[in-house]
Amino acid sequence: MTAGVYGELSADSQSIVLAVTGDDHELDQAAKALLRMTMLCKKSDPPGMLIAPATWATVTQLAHTFNSDTLGRWLPMPRLRAWIEAEFMRRVAPGEMHYWWGPVLQPRAYQIEAACMIAAAGKFLLCDDPGTGKTVSTVLGLLERQARGTELFPMLIVAPSWDVGDVWLRHIKTWAGQSVGEDGAGKGRLGEPGGQVWPDPELYRGPDRFTGPDILITTYATMRLDAEDAKGPLVKLKARTVVADEVHLAKNETSKQSQALGRVALHADTFIGLTGTPVTRDSGDIFPVLQAMDPRSWPARGRFVKRYLETTDNGYGEIIEGIQPLREPEFRAVITGQYRRVAKKDVLSELPPKIYSVRRIEIPPEWRKSYDTMQEDMLSQLPDGGELPVMSVLAQLTRLGQLASSACEVEVIQEIDPETGERKTRYEVTLKAPSWKADALLGVMRERPGQQFAVFANSKQLIGITGVLLEQSGYRTGYITGGQGSGYRTEAIENFQAGKLDAILCTAGAGSLGITLTAANAVVFLQRSWELDKAIQPEDRAHRMGNEHDKVEIIDILAKDTVDDRVRELMRVKGGQLGQVLGDPRIVRELLGGMK
Repeated sequence: MTAGVYGELSADSQSIVLAVTGDDHELDQAAKALLRMTMLCKKSDPPGMLIAPATWATVTQLAHTFNSDTLGRWLPMPRLRAWIEAEFMRRVAPGEMHYWWGPVLQPRAYQIEAACMIAAAGKFLLCDDPGTGKTVSTVLGLLERQARGTELFPMLIVAPSWDVGDVWLRHIKTWAGQSVGEDGAGKGRLGEPGGQVWPDPELYRGPDRFTGPDILITTYATMRLDAEDAKGPLVKLKARTVVADEVHLAKNETSKQSQALGRVALHADTFIGLTGTPVTRDSGDIFPVLQAMDPRSWPARGRFVKRYLETTDNGYGEIIEGIQPLREPEFRAVITGQYRRVAKKDVLSELPPKIYSVRRIEIPPEWRKSYDTMQEDMLSQLPDGGELPVMSVLAQLTRLGQLASSACEVEVIQEIDPETGERKTRYEVTLKAPSWKADALLGVMRERPGQQFAVFANSKQLIGITGVLLEQSGYRTGYITGGQGSGYRTEAIENFQAGKLDAILCTAGAGSLGITLTAANAVVFLQRSWELDKAIQPEDRAHRMGNEHDKVEIIDILAKDTVDDRVRELMRVKGGQLGQVLGDPRIVRELLGGMK
């Protein structure tokens, strides 16, 4: 008997019926191999065969697993073979655009290409560089998918903030407001002249303000509350289309945010995830997105990690090193036609170049001792006689980042643990002037009179100290930090873009996503985040379509011999994993201008 795994499509085309042939040893080996695939197989009724989900991941893993004399061959039967061929063509030949946007709007060629891929795939991850217009690509892709006969509504769009939600609202009204025929006559969704292609979207802020439109735009925070369980109003919506902007924000599959996204996407025939940085910690970040797109193929993170990722144990837990080299071809085949990335340098030749530089500064001697003590002993002796103990590695790194940037003071708070009843000590750390990094920024700005600066730091306190110094020095300064009202934030951005501000100071959390600061000649980092998205995306707030300067300077202010260098090294590791996932080794080579 020839060993092999035979497969045929079920009558409803939802499953693949598998029959394994061979001697006892071959059957045992085949069974073990099937257990190592990411999807779950169940026994048939009556028994004797296995049932697997009919997905592209299933047939791809079967083809890569059973391709040798040792395990036997993968042998799809006629109906399944026809399904595989059709699925392959859908993924590699997405077709041309049917939807026409009229004579005025002008999408770029790569946006049209992405739209066709989105329309064909239905479940898609758009990883184009920040600043390339992923929102427009997605709206066009959904319009094209509708033109090809797929029902899209109700549609739920999840954005990182209400400001970004407003951007989606504007783009939908611009690109889906009216369908215009080649003769110039309007052709609406119902065929009436000048009619709308899509209904007007609504910002969804909670069920008490829900009026039931076809298109809802909300935030991750609101989704987390209103899809907390199966009874949540956004789950009951049963959206046919789910769009998750900056989908890396749902990278932790155990978080309430990721679980909520999985619930709202469960019934969706169309799911589009957008992110320029699908990897912010390690290659495992991609799993929750894959699961949201296709939960039958990716039911459990452990199965995905075991099959595709290289891991080590550092004594504290599992460390993901990247994709297993021998599994990388299979992984690429599995996601064929379901993701796309274009780099800005390949499609936006009109953008000015980025010019990177580093300013290395000394910590004042009296605070240098505090820094070195903490680094060596995890206990800092402050110049004013106080002590700053550190209770965890993460806290240590945070404190080191603070001491690398500015002076600080510590308040010791005694309190009772409500669970144990035991007394415990808490330390409140407050940054204060002087800040040697703020002083260095002031020097940079004085060297470049007339330029506008976008400045980023992790610490809101450091932003505040820096702002006071700039304002006292006569610079017009605006802020983008957490907790501001949308009106203030919008006014600050508009004033900066209009040239009414010399500097706009942003925290990495509040300013790394969804804003445009193309008036900036220079982007200055007082601190870089440990998270890759917050570390590199701020550059693209300025370096994007609309920047008409001859260059954009990217300046890092680093304290010598401190954790600042360690952050940059970690960014290189994460950048390498991002480049591996996206199949573009240039990412790590070009990160921070080549990691000077």
